[in-house]
Amino acid sequence: MKFGVVIPSFGEKLGRMAVIDTAQLAESLGFASAWLSDHLALPREDAGRYGHMLEAMTTLSYLAGSTRRLRLGISALVLPQRNPLEVAKQVATIDVLSAGRTLLAVGAGWSQGEFENLGYDFRSRFDRLEDGIKVLRTLWRGRPVASYQGQYYHFKDVPFSPAPVQAGGPPLWVAGDTPGALRRAILLADGWHPHTLPAVKLAQALASQRALLGRRPFTVSYRTHLRFGDDPSPAGCLCGGPADILAAVQALQAAGVNYLVVSFDADGQVERERAMRTFAQEILPA
Repeated sequence: MKFGVVIPSFGEKLGRMAVIDTAQLAESLGFASAWLSDHLALPREDAGRYGHMLEAMTTLSYLAGSTRRLRLGISALVLPQRNPLEVAKQVATIDVLSAGRTLLAVGAGWSQGEFENLGYDFRSRFDRLEDGIKVLRTLWRGRPVASYQGQYYHFKDVPFSPAPVQAGGPPLWVAGDTPGALRRAILLADGWHPHTLPAVKLAQALASQRALLGRRPFTVSYRTHLRFGDDPSPAGCLCGGPADILAAVQALQAAGVNYLVVSFDADGQVERERAMRTFAQEILPA
């Protein structure tokens, strides 16, 4: 099982040093990856703590130059409110400059206001997500010239070079808790990235798609919040003492999760780093 850390790239207490310190500590403690969250233009009523937020792609490139081993990803990029050809080029560039360390989870998005602010249609987001994933796959194949004709996106004889260092492009996951998200992940991507499903329901969802999954390599990456010492009962949170959290992680692993992306909720950087060290000492070895 692999573990990633969500970088504190949003919220009122956001600061440059918290971003870089969290990434470098994650690398030194043996975590596999670091992750940025993504929003661009949420309306005030939807923004909440995401109203003060670093842009994910540029922050990812900054971290690529500030780390050496850590894999770097976005969880999850709202692909239907971006041009996928631009995304393909940006991610390929970061993959080259980071020596092949990028990962990417993509999702359909949930804020209609954000789509309207950016000039994209909210109702067609699921179809454009699928079309956009196919664009990424087409451009990351390593061919020097690419063409694509889809429902929403089309281009012809576009030179695309350099290709990502990783053959076929960075690992690509589809985010979302729904059966539709899981099915898209199986048919179009390398993994599924749910967020709030309890372990029992997650296992049921995977069991229902066993025929499609087959035996090919497939990542089930679960993103969750963690806070040591809190009540261990809330859904979608790893809370409680180390023993409670270890039991919850093992339950997710038994359900089919093989990659855990953890947001260490904290009141400040000192508390965050303390929680990361406790997790590395008490959970990772098990």
